[in-house]
Amino acid sequence: NARAEYNVEPGKKISATVVAKGSIKDVIAAEAKSLVALAKLDPDQVFVYEAGSDEAKEAAAVDSVQLVVQDGVEAYLPLSGLIDPEKERKRLEKQSEKVNKEIGKLAGRLKSKGFVDKAPPAVVDKAKAELAELEDQASKIQASLEALP
Repeated sequence: NARAEYNVEPGKKISATVVAKGSIKDVIAAEAKSLVALAKLDPDQVFVYEAGSDEAKEAAAVDSVQLVVQDGVEAYLPLSGLIDPEKERKRLEKQSEKVNKEIGKLAGRLKSKGFVDKAPPAVVDKAKAELAELEDQASKIQASLEALP
């Protein structure tokens, strides 16, 4: 869910461009009102284009979040309308600090011979799994920071 991932207010209406092929494009265009209601989109800022068209290429070039809905259907949500880049950068940097601090604690615990030797194997395995999860979160946060305009 792009709204949750980019911390967009639940009630905020956003713009979207949907790119699809042939009959799928026609169905989506016919159901645009439903799409607007379900996804809380701005009805004046929803566009449906044929895959491969100049408009579709322009939509892909704009700084946006790309969502692959299914084979042959892609949605683009322009970042400019989703988030305040400075607020998002501060939020992500704060989150990154917190996650890296936790990584440091867990890594230190796992490097400690006393912990590894004395703790039950299940506890050590759980700590390793937590560390892997935190490292995954840190890489996702870093990727989000790099993707910001």
